[in-house]
Amino acid sequence: MRDLKQLQYFRSTALAGSVRGAGARLGTAPSSISQQVRALEHDLGLELFVRTGRRLDLTPMGRELLGEVEKVFDALGGLEDRAADLRVERSGRLVIGYFSSAGTRWIPDLVAYLEFAHPELSVRLELTDRGIVENGQDLQLVISRGEGLDVPASMDSELLLVDPFVAAVPRGHALAGRGSATLEELTALPWIDNDDYTSSDGRCRQILVDACRVSGVDMTFRHQAHDYRTALDMVDRGLGATILPRLGLVGTGDNTAVLQIVGPGLERRIHAVWCRETPVADAVADARRALRDLVAEDSGPGPRRPVTASA
Repeated sequence: MRDLKQLQYFRSTALAGSVRGAGARLGTAPSSISQQVRALEHDLGLELFVRTGRRLDLTPMGRELLGEVEKVFDALGGLEDRAADLRVERSGRLVIGYFSSAGTRWIPDLVAYLEFAHPELSVRLELTDRGIVENGQDLQLVISRGEGLDVPASMDSELLLVDPFVAAVPRGHALAGRGSATLEELTALPWIDNDDYTSSDGRCRQILVDACRVSGVDMTFRHQAHDYRTALDMVDRGLGATILPRLGLVGTGDNTAVLQIVGPGLERRIHAVWCRETPVADAVADARRALRDLVAEDSGPGPRRPVTASA
């Protein structure tokens, strides 16, 4: 457990789904990675992976351990960032938590704005798909399934966006010529999974599960892709349909059509959550205003424009 290399190899294997993929990520021989992962399993007395076809999937114990390992690497990242701040004599830091699709759509513009408006601050980003983080983040983006969001007494929140789920289907399919489809109609195509089990706490998956149950639809996946972009690429190659939040529609190809889904409960809510007491309160307030502008631009017609210093 004291060997960070073992934890790094375990984490990369979990993310890649194979020791070969982990080796490609790290530039390390797959045999070395396999040896270190087996040593970690032996030291812990736990089975961390189970083979499913050609993939290595995490066991329930492995999934729980991965969450703890992510905390270790987050702490190391914080240490490295703080050292960098001290080197450039930056005395303040704004920590922003976000989930992956928000990161793709809003975070680059938000950080660019904050760099201009608050050059004295460093901005640290933390990927936090597991709900509200009570300590260590000044501002965070959080997903909820319902209208309400319970936040700690030391925090406030505001609703930024109601994000409906949509279906991406191959443009050559008969459904592609329509503006909408039901879940039952979408079963005419193979379904492609897009759930990232390594970073999600299941909110988006549960929304789809509940909607399928209400509609009497058997949720069966033909293909597994663990992120939106890969699933959309598979749709563009005619392999099936995928269902995802509208905010995740980044990089859809020419051979993909997007349909609204007719059915109950297929939407998620995105909130900004922030600490009331923080030394960077002014920057948090500016970041919230910028986020509101970004959401408005993203929801309106036409291309989205970057946030400017007047936001």
